[in-house]
Amino acid sequence: MEDERAGDIRVPLISSLFCLFVTTGGIFLVLYVFVPSLSQPWYPVVAFVLIGSPWLFWLFTYIYTCMKGCYGGGRPEGQISRRQTTRVASSATMQNGSNQQNSSVASSKESELPLAYSV
Repeated sequence: MEDERAGDIRVPLISSLFCLFVTTGGIFLVLYVFVPSLSQPWYPVVAFVLIGSPWLFWLFTYIYTCMKGCYGGGRPEGQISRRQTTRVASSATMQNGSNQQNSSVASSKESELPLAYSV
């Protein structure tokens, strides 16, 4: 899984694109404010759109994430998360006797899920 993420170009590409947008929007805004003889009336509109584009992207990402959770776009039925499979495998190893240590964590009957997941 880590090997797949190592070659992923999406995050640096989007970050570079947002940096370019904000810088270009700032240039348009500076030209409009400090050099009125060279500026056009559409400069501030384009500047605010370019500067606000990262905010719109994250707002739409947040809305998408909320809607995906509301409409069942989460984990499909029967799929087990990686966290659950590692716990099952480690408890099976302890029960088979290959690991003879009696750990208080392994023998505990408490839920190991963080509070946010158990609520």
